[in-house]
Formats: sequence, C-alpha cells, structure tokens
Amino acid sequence: MTESWGRFKSFEGMTFKKLDAKFTKKVSELIGGQDLTACFQCAKCSGGCPVSDKVNIQIHEVMRMLLFGLEEVLETDMIWLCTTCYTCQERCPQGIDITDILFGLKNMAYRKGIAPPGYVAAAQGLYNNGRLYEPTDWEREDLELDDVPEFDINDVKKLLDKTRLLKLQEEE
Repeated sequence: MTESWGRFKSFEGMTFKKLDAKFTKKVSELIGGQDLTACFQCAKCSGGCPVSDKVNIQIHEVMRMLLFGLEEVLETDMIWLCTTCYTCQERCPQGIDITDILFGLKNMAYRKGIAPPGYVAAAQGLYNNGRLYEPTDWEREDLELDDVPEFDINDVKKLLDKTRLLKLQEEE
C-alpha cells in the first residue's frame, strides 16, 4: 500500500467515537444506498477492485463502516481513489450499487471539507479558468491544432455557482 492522504489510516489501534444510526440512515438515502444493509461482507467487491492495493481501507470495509454508522468512513481514501470502473458493483451478489454510494460519500465528505488537496485545487482552477488544464500554444502547434477558442468564463462560473461546486461546508 502506498502512503495515503486521509486522516484515517487503518483500523489498527482505532477507537471510534460512536456508532451512529442516523449516519447509516443518511447514507441509505443516497442513490444506491437503499440496499446497503444487504451487504454480508463476502468481499467480492474488494477482490475485483483495481485500486485495492492503493487504498487504506478496502471497499468491503467501507461498506461495513457504513452499516455501523461510522462517519470516519468519510476520512478514508477509498472514496477518492475509486476509479468508478463499477467492478465492485458488477461483482456484488446482492446487487448493491456500491459505486453510486461512493459518489454520494464523496459529495458528503467534500461538503464537510474533507478532500484531497489536489481535488480542491482542481475545482478552484476550473472555477477560475473554466478548464482543468490550460494548454500552451506550443502544445497545440505541435499537434497542428488551432488556437483554443475563447469562451465566456462567466457562463462557467454561473454553472458552478448554481451547483455550489466550491461550497465546502454543509448547511445546517
């Protein structure tokens, strides 16, 4: 396993604050979360995960944390390193929409200010420039492409403001 960014590194020596049934209920209301309690920990999701050797907590452990209502799940790197390949979901014998749950967890974490630094920087760059990557003139010339067309950044900002992309804290 490579070094992870998250505050939650492993279960070893971990003392959890409390089991929170409200958190489990909140997750069960996410898209895909309705079947959350059907997970019986077969670990087929983790067995097929292409990033299983890169994460601090395996996907089946994430599912167990959700069942127990452990909000610390938002501090794991699994929700950010998921490649959205849907392998876990395809392999799940219970038909749980695992990848959809991870999307929801990522949104929950982001709203609480829990995100890898690069993610926040990319979102800010998208807001400021209207694109994640600003191509240089020489790159486009090498590829024999025309100049990057101009566009109205205000349209991008309006869209991102409306979707509250950079709003980190949840409203109470």
